[in-house]
Amino acid sequence: MKLLKIIARALVLPVLVLLTFLGVAFAITAAVPEYKDSAGDDNYTQKIRGLYLLGQSAAKSDNIIIYGSSELRTLEISTNPANFFAGKRAGFQVNLIGRGSCQSLTHAMSIAASGDSLTGGKVVLITSPQSYVKDGIAADLFMANFSAQQYLELMADDGLSPEIKKDISRRAAELLGQYKALHGSAGADNAVMYLAQHNANPGAISTLRNAVTAPYYSFMRYAYGLKDKAASGRLLESLREAEESAPLREIDWAREESAAIEEARLMTGNNDFGILDDYYTTYIGTRLGRQKDKDAGLDYSVSKEYGDLRILFEVCRQKGIEPLFVHVPLHGQWSDYTGFTAQRRQAYYENVKKIAEEYAIEILDLTGYEYEQYFLCDIMHLGWKGWLEVDKALVGFYNSR
Repeated sequence: MKLLKIIARALVLPVLVLLTFLGVAFAITAAVPEYKDSAGDDNYTQKIRGLYLLGQSAAKSDNIIIYGSSELRTLEISTNPANFFAGKRAGFQVNLIGRGSCQSLTHAMSIAASGDSLTGGKVVLITSPQSYVKDGIAADLFMANFSAQQYLELMADDGLSPEIKKDISRRAAELLGQYKALHGSAGADNAVMYLAQHNANPGAISTLRNAVTAPYYSFMRYAYGLKDKAASGRLLESLREAEESAPLREIDWAREESAAIEEARLMTGNNDFGILDDYYTTYIGTRLGRQKDKDAGLDYSVSKEYGDLRILFEVCRQKGIEPLFVHVPLHGQWSDYTGFTAQRRQAYYENVKKIAEEYAIEILDLTGYEYEQYFLCDIMHLGWKGWLEVDKALVGFYNSR
């Protein structure tokens, strides 16, 4: 009897802790407001590193999810999809996911971690030429958007093959290791790094360590999910309800192009490259002469990003996702000026297209527009006419669903 009392007392604290935790979990879940389409209008960090908002958007039949990078921030341009399709003018809401340094591996992990949310659906993927440097994504840039929650979720998904999990783990372990070598443990979860290292190259010691820490990983999956819901709830509370207008039967694309050109002229008056005035003043301006032939040695023909792109496409294949892949050109006039030759640009274009063809990916190939005025808004990001081509494709993409 005395032994039973001791055991009962020993169990009181863990039970109270468990009940408290479950109560907090229930309260967080109950407090999350209904999803708002306006969450799609900007590239909030919570959408990049979390999963709750992605799942809520994917559940809506009239949402188109666009994975991209820093080009999504061009919200000052009226043809950016978030502006162009405001009010669901074509019957759908776009959802922008990504920011600067979100590259193929980041998007692959988000999609791989999405469970059944995106399975059998369609997403838009935008590649950025500047991602294809020799070493691919830098460790600190990868870490800026890395999500331990997403990594733990994708590793728990039985629908993904062991091979793709190993490929993702290999790259994650490599980049997390590089980051730790540069910055120590600040901002990194060592346990997640060890898990990635084990899944990339299992050994006797890592297998034992993984067995010991398995309960920790299970708990952290749950905790990260709650944290994601709480942060998502706070974001949704801060957003207005999306305003809807009557969908247009037909968009006058010629008129839209004329308006885009006029807007571009007003925003690019201080240079001969068709670049946004502010961008030109900040990054080029009086330094124009020093930019001449500075990229004479630049080459995108070999890059780890190509391997990451294959990982992204393979994840989509295993999830049964049909992506629309947007292949963005470089700025032809600027590239010629800085010495990045047309021949080397073409080699990059062809490398990407061949990989997309390997996976039978639908591609919106915009690389033939590299000399088109106002196609880009600076030296690398889609601009007035570039986004308009994407907008046209989005209408067709949505209507083919």
